[in-house]
This record gives sequence, structure tokens and C-alpha cells, in this order.
Amino acid sequence: MRILFCGVAAIALSGCSWMGFGNSANSGYSYKSSNADCCVGGQTLSRWNIEAASGADFNVGGTAITGSDVTPIVAAPSLNLVDVDMDDAYETMYRSSVGGSYALNPNRKITAQAFYSRADGNEVVWGTQGGVDLRGTMTDYKTYGVEAGLRQYFTPQRAPLVNSVRPYIEGRLGAAHVDGISLVNIRHVPNTSPNTPTSLAMYDGGWVPTASGLIGVETPLFNRMTLGIETGIRYSGELQSNNTDVNAGFNNRYAGFNNGGDRYSVPLTIRGRYRF
Repeated sequence: MRILFCGVAAIALSGCSWMGFGNSANSGYSYKSSNADCCVGGQTLSRWNIEAASGADFNVGGTAITGSDVTPIVAAPSLNLVDVDMDDAYETMYRSSVGGSYALNPNRKITAQAFYSRADGNEVVWGTQGGVDLRGTMTDYKTYGVEAGLRQYFTPQRAPLVNSVRPYIEGRLGAAHVDGISLVNIRHVPNTSPNTPTSLAMYDGGWVPTASGLIGVETPLFNRMTLGIETGIRYSGELQSNNTDVNAGFNNRYAGFNNGGDRYSVPLTIRGRYRF
């Protein structure tokens, strides 16, 4: 999965210049087909743009709890932990960003943005202990960071309700700071007490790499304003395990439950762009 994703991102970052796209005649975007400059209101190429976006990130991959890395215990109280996917551990993430772009030519832009995103943690069943369910609640997944990328536009197409839409692909690379994550409110259901901690630290806060491969369309709203919608796939790297709690005494029976933390998601984003 990671190899496939990195391949998609690499293709997008290449700008796909080998595909031969980029004819901007009859675009509805005020592009001149007679020269290489893009214009606004008959003027020269608008190099600088400001952009803002907001939307949802739907979890599609990654492991929050790696219970399969923990050796089961048969003796009383028995212990058998299971893997918990990011999709089960967290609600849909919401993300906002602001940034800018610079036009290299009418069909290609360098982009940069700062973002903030957050997802609420869920209560999960992460195994059994003493013959009953072992439950806990993930603390929220909160992150902020920066990304830079390359966006390649294709030939505008006619569309209903709007004058035209212009497809594009984009590849981004960046870094995100993720807040530390713990498993809290740990308990047994039905309520028993086989010597279980009430919380366990899981992952340290810190920086991880990010990458995105996106596809989208834009449509002009006004002379200098466009509105776009985009989707694709996004990756956030593995988090650093925090073993402070699992190295403490009897809690070492949970060692290995926090060897994940990477995340794959599918974004659905609305983005506005204003060109100067």
C-alpha cells in the first residue's frame, strides 16, 4: 500500500509534463492561446495566489493499537490483545489550511500551505483480560504542519451549471506535528478488577512526514476568484512509541501495543483561490 501511494505521489509531483496536457484555449478562464501568459481581465499572467481550504479526512488505513505484537497470557488473569485500526479508533478528521501558490506557467503552480486538523478519539475494545472485554478511549488526534507541492492543470472542460471546470492533479510533501496520544478510561465490561491500569501512554508528540496525491477540479466564480473541490489519498508517518507506562512493573504485559500510529486517509476538500 505504501509503495503504491508513494508512486502516485511521485507521478503527481512530476507535473505529468510527459502527458502533453495544458492547452488552455476556450477555457473560460481568460487564458490567451496566442502566448504563454495567463491573464486576468486581459492582463499578464497572475503569478501569485492565496488559497484557503476546509474539509474532511476519512480514515482508510493505519493501526492505532498493535495488539497482535503483544504476547498473549494464558495464566490468570488471561490477556489477549487485538489490533485496532485508525478507522475504529478515531472519528472522521476535519482539516483547515491556508497558504499560497505561484504560477510557473498557465498550467503549473508551486503550492505551499499551513494546516491544522483534529479527530475525536473513540472508545474501543482492544482485547480481553480475565475473560471479559478490555475497553479504553483514545485521546484526540490533533496535528498541525506545513506542506509544499506541485499542481498540474489540464484542459478546461464544459460542465453543467458552471461555465467550465478545469481538472488538475497535485502532489505534496510536508511535515506534521502530532500531539501525544494515550489510552484513557481503561476498564473491563462487565466491571471486574484484574489489576488493570486506568490509562496508558501510547505515542509521544512529535513531527512525522506527510505525503499526498490529489485530483480535483476548479471553476471560476469571479474575475480573480476560483472554487475547487479535490480528493485523493494522504499519508502521515508512524508515531514514536511512548513506553513510559508499559515499562512500569506489571504493565509490561502490554508492551508492544503501541507500535503503530501511521495513518492513511481520503480527503474531501473545498478550496478557494484568489489570484492577484
